[in-house]
Amino acid sequence: MAAALLCATALTLAVTAASMARPGDIAPKAVAFVNAPTQPSEQRATAMAVERFVEAMSSHDADAIWMFASEEEQDAFGTESATYEAYAETFPEFTKANEITFTRFWQEGDTDFVQVLAGDASGAANVATMGFWLDDAGDWKLVSCDVTPLSDLLAGL
Repeated sequence: MAAALLCATALTLAVTAASMARPGDIAPKAVAFVNAPTQPSEQRATAMAVERFVEAMSSHDADAIWMFASEEEQDAFGTESATYEAYAETFPEFTKANEITFTRFWQEGDTDFVQVLAGDASGAANVATMGFWLDDAGDWKLVSCDVTPLSDLLAGL
């Protein structure tokens, strides 16, 4: 009886492990956000845009990334999936990020800027400077983004 129970348990674990290994069944990884402003403010609104953008990149949410693209980018790429692929190719750091630490906020004209430290599970860290513009429809657009490995910045010191 005990042997049958052990065999059934082992079979259940094997089936569960096999089903969990399929890429389509893997849940999107969670991204931790550190130092985000918590009080309602322009900085909080910008931080929320960063959070939505990074979560969309890490979970491969093409529809959400489409909303961050400018009309010119939308026209150039044509589809949500093509837009996501272009962003993922240009900024792969956000597809791998598991922690975003907010380090600086500022504004230049109508554009809100934020600097973040993006870390991933392999230990890689990048500094990203992102510019967001709020359009007339109330949608945040990513209007500039520069990502540099932290190691490059430290080597320049």
